[in-house]
Amino acid sequence: MKQNLTETEREVIKLITFFKKRGERLAQEGALTQEHEDLNTACERLTEKIYAHADFRQQVQEKTETLRGIIEDQAQCPNCGKSDMLKKVSVATNELGWKSNRYKCRRDNIEFTWNRPNNPWDMIPFLELCLHELDKNLEGPEMDPALKERAQGARDHMAVSLEQLRTAIASADAERLRMEEQDVEMNKMLHEFKKYLMIEKIKMEPFSDN
Repeated sequence: MKQNLTETEREVIKLITFFKKRGERLAQEGALTQEHEDLNTACERLTEKIYAHADFRQQVQEKTETLRGIIEDQAQCPNCGKSDMLKKVSVATNELGWKSNRYKCRRDNIEFTWNRPNNPWDMIPFLELCLHELDKNLEGPEMDPALKERAQGARDHMAVSLEQLRTAIASADAERLRMEEQDVEMNKMLHEFKKYLMIEKIKMEPFSDN
């Protein structure tokens, strides 16, 4: 059985398997009724829906995990400026609600929170703030022309990265919302179908292999 099924989905699949085996036995005996055949057909359709939704749910979860992993801190100790002796110890949330990794430098025996978010969702408002600050600095007349040119290049590169990140997150969030809505619908349908199958199983229990 697939590992990405919920407990309810597993329970329904077990019930479906019971009716499938029962139908095969009745067919061999020449006693398969139209009612049982219709039930088996409905079970087959439901099985396809369960596995299709489970696969979709897993794809969404894997995409979410992949997105979580695209942010690499490249953190450095604020004291010694090195990263080789850093150990992640926790996750901190700042006043804006952004989550960032907290590290301990074993060389200097200090803890610090890295100065940027650890996930792409919080990275979007962080980059927006950075762009806002860059734009303010670029508007100032006192900036050296050569430095201003480099800053403009960095600003443009950051703007492109931000738009790419927005697109990826918007797509992932839309898929997750659709998956969650389907979860609700699927759970409701499985709950009703499970009750129906349990009643039918009780009716047939004397004829089961148990």
